[in-house]
Amino acid sequence: MAMKWTVHPAKDNQSKTVFSLIFISIFLFFILIFYGFFWALLGAIFLFASLSSYYLPTSYLLDDDHIEIKGLFSNQNRNLKEFKKIYYGKNGVLLSPFRKKTFLNHFRGIYLLLPRDKEEIISYIKDKIGNKLEGNE
Repeated sequence: MAMKWTVHPAKDNQSKTVFSLIFISIFLFFILIFYGFFWALLGAIFLFASLSSYYLPTSYLLDDDHIEIKGLFSNQNRNLKEFKKIYYGKNGVLLSPFRKKTFLNHFRGIYLLLPRDKEEIISYIKDKIGNKLEGNE
């Protein structure tokens, strides 16, 4: 049995989304006035690319051996044997390839965003992944 879920933070936090879009629009408007259309367009592309995981939905599929993450611009498929530790956070779970805490966790690991009703998913992660990983607290 596999666990599948979709997370769309912009839809879940509509007040933050509206505020951030207003702020980004004002920022890009000032870039347009002072630097021109090219730099405003380039800034919009960079902002959209870097914030796409917030504004666009991301789907996760977790089975016994793999984790698959599908976004609009990227797909990741990783083997669960790569990960050695799980860190539980406020909005999700970080799967780390290192046994001890290091600054490389966020660069080499995978952060799985979880929906608000995350208890079932966390228990599934503990059951499927936690038994395979060494060094979990």
